[in-house]
This record gives sequence, structure tokens and C-alpha cells, in this order.
Amino acid sequence: MSHYPDDLSGLSGSRLVRLFLEAVDTPRTTSTEWAEFFDFKARVFALIAERDGNPDAAKAAERARTNRDRVLNETADGGEV
Repeated sequence: MSHYPDDLSGLSGSRLVRLFLEAVDTPRTTSTEWAEFFDFKARVFALIAERDGNPDAAKAAERARTNRDRVLNETADGGEV
């Protein structure tokens, strides 16, 4: 189960950044951990894009979703990440 928060809406920008930096520094060894990280990254950047109307954050969120889906598809196909 993921240790990332489900609801990010009530977090300030600085708290989002701290959580994201903590997530970046957390080692990941399994496909599930990578998928959870990319999902969290996508949610953080999507929230930033929504709040600030930031197109770069929206692109980062989309790339993170793409990476999450790639990891999940490779795992489902029996491959390693």
C-alpha cells in the first residue's frame, strides 16, 4: 500500500514541494513502488497545474502518468522495469 497521501487538495504549495522532495529521495526497488511514485508525482503536478494554470506542470503530470502506465503495462506483461 502506498505511503503517499490520497488527498492533496488541502496542502499548501510548500508542503506539496516538501512531500514531493521526500518522495524523490525515497529509494524504490519494485515496479509497484515505481508506479506509486509516478502516480503521486502526476497528482502533485496536476494540482500545481490546476492551481496556477501552469502548462509546464500539466506536461510534467502527463509525463508522470505515462511513466506510471508504462510501468504497470510492463509489470502486467511480466517484464521488469
